This record gives sequence, structure tokens and C-alpha cells, in this order.
Amino acid sequence: MYCKKCGASIPDDSDFCPKCGAPQQGSQSQTTKQGGNSSQDQQAVLKDMKCPNCGAPLNPAPGEAMVVCTYCGTSISLGSLGWTKVEKHYILDIKVQMKDQAELVAKAFLDNSIFHRHLFEKSTLKKSDLNYLPYWIMDAGYSAQYQFKKEQVSPGGFVGAGMGGRGGFGGPTINVQTIVESGNDVNEVNYPVIAIENMNQYQPPDYVFNLSDKRPIGQDDVSGPIKLLNGTMGEEKARMEGKLRIQQWEIRRLQRNVHGFLSANVNVDIADMYLVHIPVWSLQFEHKDESIFLLIDAHNSRVMEESKA
Repeated sequence: MYCKKCGASIPDDSDFCPKCGAPQQGSQSQTTKQGGNSSQDQQAVLKDMKCPNCGAPLNPAPGEAMVVCTYCGTSISLGSLGWTKVEKHYILDIKVQMKDQAELVAKAFLDNSIFHRHLFEKSTLKKSDLNYLPYWIMDAGYSAQYQFKKEQVSPGGFVGAGMGGRGGFGGPTINVQTIVESGNDVNEVNYPVIAIENMNQYQPPDYVFNLSDKRPIGQDDVSGPIKLLNGTMGEEKARMEGKLRIQQWEIRRLQRNVHGFLSANVNVDIADMYLVHIPVWSLQFEHKDESIFLLIDAHNSRVMEESKA
């Protein structure tokens, strides 16, 4: 179990924390003896949680699995009523800071083809928000063995005069045979997984962030005007979801890039993962009877995803 005050790992039957000396009145042994309410104990633990870096109160909301300390910027991962610092926590600076800048990015995207010409002008912007969203980044390698069909053309027999040859002249026939071949694709990816459950609209299925400018998060980042959202997905669940999403992402890539694609077996090896708070604009437009939802990477000035609800 974990200390109710400092979060240190301690023996299950401890009455006091050997690290900070805090009494453990809500320990598992005493709760069992006294018939205590585990839900109340959990709420008490959450209320008393303090940042392991600066000691400030954390006050996580129910369901949150990852909290950013509003005093020092330390990110804490929660689990089993204990908590540990997230050792690798980064942030991307905001380059698309103003609403009108975000609208220009949206306009360029919506009007980028003859099918979308003047769509921006014909749409009404209903909502726009800028937030720092937490994403788990999967530093992964993947290998795919895939199958695709291919048409093979080979010469056949000879068609004589009067046997179907145009103008009565004979000629060779052509045989077209469909065969199945195999291929391999091996590469690496830094794939993002939104760290907030039930917010799949912020999960870009085929968009990978450019993280070359990421930097460690600092105290000044949590005191700025743009809020850093906490997460509800811990590292273990994010790792499992990331593996599945990377497999699906690679299959979609193969479907787009391999002519005659049939199927694939994708293996994913996640070597490392880290947390990045990324600035994201969300814009919602209405066009006739449709709602268009755009996500804009506010660091790289690119539209991340288009979906219609």
C-alpha cells in the first residue's frame, strides 16, 4: 500500500509511514478490522494527496489518473491509491496564439480544393477553444507482413484467321492471372494517444505530431493563461491502447499505399513512452445541416483531423 500523506510505498500492515511518519489510520488492516468504507478512504486519500516534488496539495478530481501540479508543473501518475512522478513530461510552445490565426489555418484547409471552394465563407463558426491537451507518446517500432493481389499478364496461344481475329487475321491471345504476393514494412513511429478517456474526438487517428521542439515542462507553464488539462488514462492502459492504435494506423497506411492490399499482420514493440502537453485549437463550424469539427495543432499550424458529426 501507499502512505496517505507522502505517497511512499509501505507495508500493508503499517500504522505509521516509515518515510514521513504520518499515521495510516485508513490502512488496509485497520479498515478490515474496523469495517471501514473503502470508498470513503479513497476520497480521503485523494483529498490529502500532495505533490511529491514541492509538497503542494494536488486535489485530483474523481477519475483522474494523471495530475499536473499547479505550483511546480510536476506531473503525477496515480494508481492503486499511490502516486509517482512522471519522469518524462514535455510541452510544446503555442505558435498559433490568436483565434484569427486559427481561423486562417482552418480557411486554408477548408478551401484547399475545388470540392471545398469557399466552404469557409459559407460556414458559421460556432465554437473555438484552445487548451493544452495531454498525450501519451509511444516511441514504438513496428513490422508488418502484408498480402496484396497483383495481375500478371502472359502471352497465350495463337488465334488463326477466321477464329476471332479482327479482319480475319490471327494473332496471339493474352492471359491475365491474379496472383497473391507478400511484402514487409518495418519502421518506427512516435504515435500519440490522448490521455483523457471519452475524448476520442481529440484522438487524431492518422496524425503524428512533430515533436522536435518539445521541451521539459516547467513551473511557468502552469501559471500561463492556457489551462493544462489533467488526464484520466494511466501509463499501463495507454500502453495497451497505443499498441492497438498503432496496428490500426499501419493497416490504414498500407491500404492507402499498397495497390491491391488484402490483409496484414502487424507487430508493435513500444520501447518507451512519455507525456507531452500539446496546444490544440478545436473549432466547430456549421455548414447547411452539417457540423464540421476541426483540430488544429497550435504548435505546428496544421489541421490534425476533420470529422463530421
